[in-house]
Amino acid sequence: MNLVKKLFVGVLFLSGVSACTTMNSVPLSNYTVFTEDLRRDLESANIPLEKVQFFNDKAINIRREVSDPNDIKVNLEGQITMSNGKSIQTINVLPFTPGVSLGSDNGTINVSWDDTQQDTKGMKFNLSGQNYFLDVLPNNKFEYKQRTFDL
Repeated sequence: MNLVKKLFVGVLFLSGVSACTTMNSVPLSNYTVFTEDLRRDLESANIPLEKVQFFNDKAINIRREVSDPNDIKVNLEGQITMSNGKSIQTINVLPFTPGVSLGSDNGTINVSWDDTQQDTKGMKFNLSGQNYFLDVLPNNKFEYKQRTFDL
């Protein structure tokens, strides 16, 4: 009976250790890069992009300074901090976070990583060559939820 208990504790320990591995340790080879060719293949097979699970391969970190404290809403997707008396909203999407397409157009796709399902438009990605990249405005600015953020 002691052997069974030791095996059970050992399996629980190993399960706990493996559950503690970060998504950063997942090899990129376990994922397929979303390219324009893959998009065409999906569309020709009548598979809507909304049914495809997306993952970001790099961290997405955006922040904005908020001048009006009433403009801030604390929610699950961002953190509010004070810096030199100014409010800063930060949104961080860790690598390999699962996302879903909220819409697409020719050469663009909008992906959301918001698990609260309050994001109605997502983050915009544009086609460049065969690959899709985050839609970055001049001066490293990014438009999200009708707000302008710094990258």
